[in-house]
Amino acid sequence: MTPLQDFCQEPRSMEDLVEAGFKPNSVYSAVKKNELKNIKATDDWGRRTHGKGLFLSTVTIAPMNFTALQQAWNSPQPQGETA
Repeated sequence: MTPLQDFCQEPRSMEDLVEAGFKPNSVYSAVKKNELKNIKATDDWGRRTHGKGLFLSTVTIAPMNFTALQQAWNSPQPQGETA
């Protein structure tokens, strides 16, 4: 995952991206590579729209499952032999 995709986990405008230090060309090339999606590019009927876009990452971060870690942490560990 690129820093741009990480930053766009929630919809961001181009102004937000430029303020964060990303160049517009890098945003447009990420859209071309299908790393980002302009969620305002089409309307409800599939027609292309023009205007300010909102960019969202195509990669979503899966929440971590901590149950295995919690079970391992809470289970008693065998103690070494003591003489």
